[in-house]
Amino acid sequence: MSAPSCPACASSSLRPSFQGPRLDVETCASCGHRVATHRAPRNTADYHAQYDSGGFMDSLRVTRQRQARSIVERLRRHIPQPSRLLDFGAGRGWFLEGCREAGVQELAGADISELSVNLMRDAGIPAMRLPLPEGGQWPLPLQDLPFRPRILTLLDVVEHFPGAHLTDMVRHLVTQLAPELEWVVLKVPVASGLLYRVSRAMAGVASSGLLEQLYQAGTFPPHESYFTHDSMEALLPRVGLERVDAFGDLDFEADSLADRAHALRKLPRPLVSLAGQGLGAVARGLSLEDAGIFIARVSGNRA
Repeated sequence: MSAPSCPACASSSLRPSFQGPRLDVETCASCGHRVATHRAPRNTADYHAQYDSGGFMDSLRVTRQRQARSIVERLRRHIPQPSRLLDFGAGRGWFLEGCREAGVQELAGADISELSVNLMRDAGIPAMRLPLPEGGQWPLPLQDLPFRPRILTLLDVVEHFPGAHLTDMVRHLVTQLAPELEWVVLKVPVASGLLYRVSRAMAGVASSGLLEQLYQAGTFPPHESYFTHDSMEALLPRVGLERVDAFGDLDFEADSLADRAHALRKLPRPLVSLAGQGLGAVARGLSLEDAGIFIARVSGNRA
């Protein structure tokens, strides 16, 4: 039986790079893509009910709404008036709330979580409940939307797709929304980020707890992939997309790292906050942000 190929570039060059009690990681020698194999028991409760409330959720909300402003600002370089935006995997709708405040006309969310859909509807945002995927396909109940999307956002989504189906699932989402779909925005975790590098170094000499949290070990669905800029450059054309812009994001607020990194909660909060500010400054200065945001045009669509 042939060895599994890289989900991003399709090469047969996956090599073991980390083995731990709860997950193993392989790295593609061609594009640097990381693929995780999880052994930790998975929590099958509603995904959005698996996380604690309080500081973690408050910090996450601030981050998502800040990212909405940044993404809309960047989109306007290519689309003067962004409209008809569908956020797939919209979670609690914080990104969409930020887009609405930034002036995006016509927006909606989609999620498999009943909790998520209800929260969006309570906030006055049209939302559709997604069925579970079927192998490499994820059918969209488009009749539940008030418009046909022009912009699709996949933020913190595709890293959850099983590696064997990653390309097929993204391509299927794009093709279902043709011909109206013009733009796709993807936000993914990147292995070049400073926090990932620190967690990987810690896993090699001390504790793998932070690395396991980054891969969301024990949750459902966990992170199946960590990307690189090279692996995204390889993936996008395979799913019918052309990159037109890319930029990094810290993916956390520097002064509230203690609320986001569970593995660091045993340390004094002032120390963790100081470390977060330092990590943030270094990451921005060296372009080592832990999330990559890619704005892509649907191939063949020059509207």
